[in-house]
Parts: sequence; structure tokens; C-alpha cells
Amino acid sequence: MSVGITSMTGYGSSATTVHGWRVVVECRSVNHKALSVRVHAPDELRWVEPVVVKCLKKRVARGRVDVRFRLQPGADDGRLDFEAIDEDRFRAVACELKRLAVDHGLCAQVSMEAMWEYRSFFERSTDEVFSEESLEAIVPAFEEALDEMVAGRRAEGRGIGVELGELLGRLDGLLDEVEELIESEEAAHRTRVESRLRQTLRDFEVGEIDDRRLAQEVAYYVEKGDISEEFQRARSHIQRLQAIIEESEEAVGKKIDFYLQELIRETNTMGSKSQYAQLTDRIIEMKSLVEKMREQAANVE
Repeated sequence: MSVGITSMTGYGSSATTVHGWRVVVECRSVNHKALSVRVHAPDELRWVEPVVVKCLKKRVARGRVDVRFRLQPGADDGRLDFEAIDEDRFRAVACELKRLAVDHGLCAQVSMEAMWEYRSFFERSTDEVFSEESLEAIVPAFEEALDEMVAGRRAEGRGIGVELGELLGRLDGLLDEVEELIESEEAAHRTRVESRLRQTLRDFEVGEIDDRRLAQEVAYYVEKGDISEEFQRARSHIQRLQAIIEESEEAVGKKIDFYLQELIRETNTMGSKSQYAQLTDRIIEMKSLVEKMREQAANVE
């Protein structure tokens, strides 16, 4: 089933809790000529970068993607996660505080408030908490953020596809008008060329020229203004673009850009060959539409 075109702009975020630490993941992407991945993570999570890059390459073909990991102390509900405490070290600190209290004639009871003053001695460090064993908790959070980003890229891509389809429809309509103008003006154009040639001959006081030679000259100048080949190629490019937009199942941004560049080339050539104002007006409109499409397509994956 066709999934349509995809934008290169998207954002997704997720979070999970690992041993009392909240891990926040953000994925954001913008347009770029190729796939560029940048992973921003604290030192405790640098080992996750190869996994992130591998996952992204399977899901994203183009765009600059920034993946950011942030660590925040505390669980989602703000309560202490006791997995963040090393119980053996906690017991050792409590025993030592009791011993000091007894040795110095103080109350042997040690409160949690007193213990909390020494939490740096029994809390697990992030290096202890975030080993590669944490992948089972962290990778699903990253994949959730990635899913959200990809969904956003596809949603925006659908909007771009609709806009491109509408612009292509208008461009196709203008080509119909160009075709009608060519057919209706062909005879008149030939007559104008012949009239100008005869007038030029009179102006330069050239003797009589036979009808066969005159017909050859008229045909030559009419052919110089013929845009039938450019017209047919432009029509073919439009049909190909419509098929790409409606049926694409892969990254097609480069294909779309190629055909739009070819359309610009054909419209420029038609404009340079145009011999009458009405045709020139239509071609200028066509060029304007193609430029609008190029602006939209610049963000297609």
C-alpha cells in the first residue's frame, strides 16, 4: 500500500525511568540533502549512539536528525526510587553514624534526615546505573520518540503532497491552454512571418523571390519558434510527477527535484521561443507554479 511522500521535518519525545533517574529523549529533524544524524547524550549514555544511528538508518532516508538524551534525578511521580540506593553502602553509613554517636555519648538513634545528609556515600552513581544493560529500558523510549517524529514527518508530507498535486493540476491546465493557443495561432503566426519577410525584402529593395524560396524561409523561421518538443516533454514530466506523488513508497525528494528542474528547463526554452504575448503570459505563469513546487519539494524526504 502506498504511504505517500514524507516531509523531512518532524519532532517526537518520550521518557522513561531507570533506577530512579528520569531519561528524556527528543528526536527532531529538518531538511538536509542526505541523512545526517547527531546524537547528544551525557557521558553516561554515550554508548547508546551506535544503537540510535542504526535504528534511524532503517527508518529515515534524508534529513538532519538530532537525538538528545537528558538525565533528570527522580522518578516520574517525584518520589525517590530506592533502586538508586546501594543498600550495602547505606547500612555501612548507618552503622558508622551509630558507632560515632555511641563513642561520643550521643543518642544512638540515627534518623533518615541525618542519613540524607550523607546520601552521596550510598546513592548509586550514574556510571553504575547506566550500563549497556539499561538498553532494555532506554531503547524503547527512543523508539517511541522516533515513532512520533516519523509520524509527524508523514503527516506533513501528506500536506505537501496535496499542495504539490494542486499545483501540478494547475500546471497541467496551463499546458492545455498553451496547446490550444499553438493550434489557434499557428496559421496566423505563419502569415505574420511571411508578411514580415515580404516587408523586409521591400525595405531592402530586393528583387522578386520565388514562392518556393519564400516558403522555405517561412518554414525556417516558424520552426525556430516551434515549442512542440518542449511541450511534449513538459507534459511527460508532469505525468511522471503525478505518479510519484500519488504512488510513492520510498524517499522521492531527489526524484521530484530532478523533474522540477527539467520542467524549469522546458519552460525557459518555451519562453525564449515564444512569438506572441498570450503564449508568453502562460509560460510565465507556468514558471511561477514550478518555482512554488520547488519551494514545497525542498522539504520532501
